[in-house]
Amino acid sequence: MQTRRVFSSLRNFLSRRVLPGVAVAAFVIPLSACNAPRIESPVESAGPCKVAYTNAVIDNAHAIAGNPFIDRYLSAGNAAKSWREAATLCPSQFSVYTMKSAQMQWLQRNLSSLVDAPAAQPDAALASLDNIVALNIGNDTLGSLALAEDRAGFEIELLAAKGIDNATLQLSDDHKAIASRLISLETRDAGAANAPNDPREKVYDVANLVAHPDTITDPSTGLRASTVAVAEMNCARESLTALSQALPEASESDDSAAGTGSNPNNPRTESSSKSLAVLSELISSRIYLALSLGYPAFDAALYE
Repeated sequence: MQTRRVFSSLRNFLSRRVLPGVAVAAFVIPLSACNAPRIESPVESAGPCKVAYTNAVIDNAHAIAGNPFIDRYLSAGNAAKSWREAATLCPSQFSVYTMKSAQMQWLQRNLSSLVDAPAAQPDAALASLDNIVALNIGNDTLGSLALAEDRAGFEIELLAAKGIDNATLQLSDDHKAIASRLISLETRDAGAANAPNDPREKVYDVANLVAHPDTITDPSTGLRASTVAVAEMNCARESLTALSQALPEASESDDSAAGTGSNPNNPRTESSSKSLAVLSELISSRIYLALSLGYPAFDAALYE
């Protein structure tokens, strides 16, 4: 009898405590199958520039954190792409983000040997504008980019003639071909305010380069590196300087430039983004080549 009373009490307790809980669970579970109202995150509600920047920062952090090498390798590749996208969508930070993209490419290459995996091998000799019909960039800026490429081509040609390692006529020709292609993309409307111009000098002052053909002090940083690497980095920096002067300076304008303004479907906005994407890839290939030739890859050497 006593045992029966114990079980009876336990049954009553469970009916009061457990069964209501089961009923609640039975009520909640079907509701979970419904589409609950979605709360948009601050990142998602921001413009494309801020979203691209946030993604790049996250990928970058994973690439340099104390994670397994394979995770860092994959994150470095993602960060390189994310920073290039951020450079495209955030014009006022085009130079910094393009530099970061190349820096992450270089990190991935170094990590690839630790995980026995391939890494992207961007090479300045592979950079081409052959498939580009037009760039939505002013003639003055295109001329400045062409000047930087032509100067680098002349310097590499001279170093190749002196038999300097990694200085080849192929690389020189690539620079000169890119310079010519950039000039050909200038606006051809003779009545335009920014009529076509060709600032290329063909011959440049290379006295310092001739005196130091193997290694040279980079005037931008005071660091000594391979002369070929410095020539490539200076080409990239000259191009980035020209673009930074032509692109929006105020960070508030970035999301508008990226397509979140009054007319996000503006063809000119889309054309500008595509132009910046092409130029970011071109310039980052020059930076990557400089790093692969021995230019210092730490932040103080890259960000003035």
